[in-house]
Amino acid sequence: MPPNPHQRPGAGSRQPGGAALRGAVPWAVLGIVAVAGFGLFLRFAHSGPLGLDEWWHASAAVTPGGAASAVAVFMAQVGGSAGAAACAAIACALLLALRRARDAAALATAMLLGVLLSETLKATVLRTRPWDQLYDSHGSSYPSGHSMGAAALAVSLALIVAGWRELGGRAARGAAVAAACWILLMMWSRTALHVHWASDVLAGAVLGACAAVIARWLWYRRAPSAPARMA
Repeated sequence: MPPNPHQRPGAGSRQPGGAALRGAVPWAVLGIVAVAGFGLFLRFAHSGPLGLDEWWHASAAVTPGGAASAVAVFMAQVGGSAGAAACAAIACALLLALRRARDAAALATAMLLGVLLSETLKATVLRTRPWDQLYDSHGSSYPSGHSMGAAALAVSLALIVAGWRELGGRAARGAAVAAACWILLMMWSRTALHVHWASDVLAGAVLGACAAVIARWLWYRRAPSAPARMA
């Protein structure tokens, strides 16, 4: 069908899926492989903290009862299993109400894939958490499940905004900045409370972001491409 001469240039579906996401998928797979490979290194060669871990561990601590500690504890509660599930459920419900079922499915898939990858690595690596925790936390330290969940949710939402034609490029850039800030805040909170090493939160964030990209591609790989811009 020939292009509509009255159609605004660039109008139409602008989903970051199909061809747009295809190039990012190999990098996402590589990211997961890298996180898994580093986990195996920790499991069989060096289970203790690295130099970067020890440096950041000494630098990022918060004083219990202070404002920074309150923020870190709030992030710990929001990013826990119940909090992350509630945030994802609310986001999916809003997307379904806005008739964005495929976006909701991609977000849910990202969260589930991220949890599967994270829990598998935790059970495999069995890394010990820091010894001086400022917040009660249990289980294996690598990777950080809080950081994974924050990245999977934030990156999924940023991709949704980027693919929402009516919102425009400014909203997409704002969503990307907000996503980065949320992920970094969660990563900081886990290390500031001394419940994770820096390498744990970095691995978790990479894992969540990669899960979001792969999940988005799975649901949008057959989506129609955006129409070509008119000269």
